[in-house]
Amino acid sequence: MDIQNVCKNYIQRSVVLVISLCLLCECLMLTAPLSLGVGVPLLVSALFVLTVDVASALLFRWVAVSHADMLPSFFTGVSGFRFLLALVVLFVWFVASDSESMRIFFIVFIVFYMVTLVHQTIFFSRISNRL
Repeated sequence: MDIQNVCKNYIQRSVVLVISLCLLCECLMLTAPLSLGVGVPLLVSALFVLTVDVASALLFRWVAVSHADMLPSFFTGVSGFRFLLALVVLFVWFVASDSESMRIFFIVFIVFYMVTLVHQTIFFSRISNRL
């Protein structure tokens, strides 16, 4: 298995997933009667997902090449790190905003978080079965 192509494929799928989620969110906001500001929550959520996904793909490449026996620990560690980083982002937003913008941010962020968590789980479970 070509680990380099696997990592590139994961990053490409993550970018497509983020773009799709952004477009879906914008389409939903166009049809919603309320004019809720989702621009900044959308940007923060997209940057969070892309940063974590690119970092985990590059780290996966390093672990798969150098320490293949540590891959189960890697998957657990990445999931835990993603969760802790998400809590930090939510806490910072909570401290810096009011209650209505927190509600909007929480909804947008959790949708991005859950969709990418499912993407990561499916993608890496298929890869680990082939290794």
